[in-house]
Amino acid sequence: MAADESVRTRLEAKARALGFDQFGITTATTSEKVIEGFRQFIKLERHASMEWLSDRMHQREQPQNLWPEARSVIMLAVNYGPKDDPRLILDEKSMGNISVYARGKDYHDIIKKRLKALARWMVPEFGCDLKVFVDTAPVPEKPLAVAAGLGWQGKHTNMVSTEYGSWLFLGAIYTDMVLEADAPHRDQCGS
Repeated sequence: MAADESVRTRLEAKARALGFDQFGITTATTSEKVIEGFRQFIKLERHASMEWLSDRMHQREQPQNLWPEARSVIMLAVNYGPKDDPRLILDEKSMGNISVYARGKDYHDIIKKRLKALARWMVPEFGCDLKVFVDTAPVPEKPLAVAAGLGWQGKHTNMVSTEYGSWLFLGAIYTDMVLEADAPHRDQCGS
């Protein structure tokens, strides 16, 4: 199914209405540079005891290796940045400090619920098929988010957005729709 600009506009408006802070589209492919980076990571055993990374590497390399019908990927992000400076608690020695991303409800549940709501709207609206993912499947979320223009992958390996910094939860929708891809984001980490 080919799509025009009005389809993209409608998709983004619905995604934002559901609480997504960033929206971008890319093709259902990853670059050879990304694939080689994954392979080197595994070869150098940087995945430690996380065998699922090496066991499902083939599916992580290309979206179509996981779901052959994928033609486009819609990448979405939710800002989880705190309202207050999270470092302030560090001076309070009688309290433990929990990472900001773990202070609220499980983000997998929150993002998956929003992705499924968007999917339930998309299927009848566009007559498409799709799959939704929140970092529990072999999906190269960060490289796809970069390709979709959401930000760049920092030297700390997390996504970085000019608007939200590194405070992003990512979700992906693989679809059989052929959508015009956004321009990838440039790396702003320097040397």
